[in-house]
Amino acid sequence: MLEFITSSNITKGAVLKPLLKLIIACCLGSIAASVSAEEDRAAISAKKEVQPITQAEIQQGLLNMQKRLDTRIEKWGQSLNSDDFQWTWRGRKLKPAKREEVCDIFQDVVDEMYQLAVKNKARLGPEEQKLLSNRSLFIEKLGYENNRVNTQMGFDCYLH
Repeated sequence: MLEFITSSNITKGAVLKPLLKLIIACCLGSIAASVSAEEDRAAISAKKEVQPITQAEIQQGLLNMQKRLDTRIEKWGQSLNSDDFQWTWRGRKLKPAKREEVCDIFQDVVDEMYQLAVKNKARLGPEEQKLLSNRSLFIEKLGYENNRVNTQMGFDCYLH
């Protein structure tokens, strides 16, 4: 049986880049609406004030992102069967269509992070906001050197 390594390159290493922490914190949910009219006005005022990202939000965002990626990779891995592999002179390899599927999982997570960062741009500092205009630099700051993911399955994925 195959064993898939689900840890992503995003959380490898001893130190996460500060931007990564800020971007991931953008994954958190929105402010809940209040029931009474008085509470609604307070909620609207709170939404207008840009709140800086807290350390707790950063930690929760990192955890949520890693769980989403791991869940998707595990679900994908469970769907594999022997027909998804081909024999090469180096042994069994995933067929190109299956390699593309796993690369799409990584790309989807990066796309979600980028969309959430754009949506919550006001919570980011000026330097981090500038990164949103350069998607390649944004991907690199997420921890993917040269926009490349080493899947640890015998092939790399290139993100865009």
